[in-house]
Amino acid sequence: MAKLRYFGRNHIVSQYIETLGWDIAENDEEVDAIIVDTFDNQSAHHLQRLEGTVALMRSALDIVEAGNVKSFVALTDQSAENGNKRPNVPNGPEHGTRPDGVHGFGALTVEVLGRLAAKKGAITRIVKHAGTSDNAVCSAVQHAIQTLDTGEIYQVIRLDI
Repeated sequence: MAKLRYFGRNHIVSQYIETLGWDIAENDEEVDAIIVDTFDNQSAHHLQRLEGTVALMRSALDIVEAGNVKSFVALTDQSAENGNKRPNVPNGPEHGTRPDGVHGFGALTVEVLGRLAAKKGAITRIVKHAGTSDNAVCSAVQHAIQTLDTGEIYQVIRLDI
């Protein structure tokens, strides 16, 4: 059975991943895939606020650097695009980023750091989803896993669920 390391806080998501046929690794052993499920911890302290995004990615990328990870998925919300509209710039994610506060900058950083996994040879998917329920996040996981066979090494997917 393929081994997957889950980084996140939601045990429902990790249990769902097991139903898809993955064996969840609990330590830094050799893994085939990594899923990083970022979140906004709502901390009032800026550096602590990034623990749900940047800190999770750094931990996951340590494993990518040390091993032979074949697939890498990072799930994040759309806060890198939901900030204040810039003057004279049309609305829409195709017109650049608009980070919504500290968490939005963390979500944007997750997307950029995902490139490092691709450079190490892992098929990488960054899924920016709008889901707020456990079921929606599980749907984003399933969607991301299904796109790993498209042949593209790096892909950012915007998923409105």
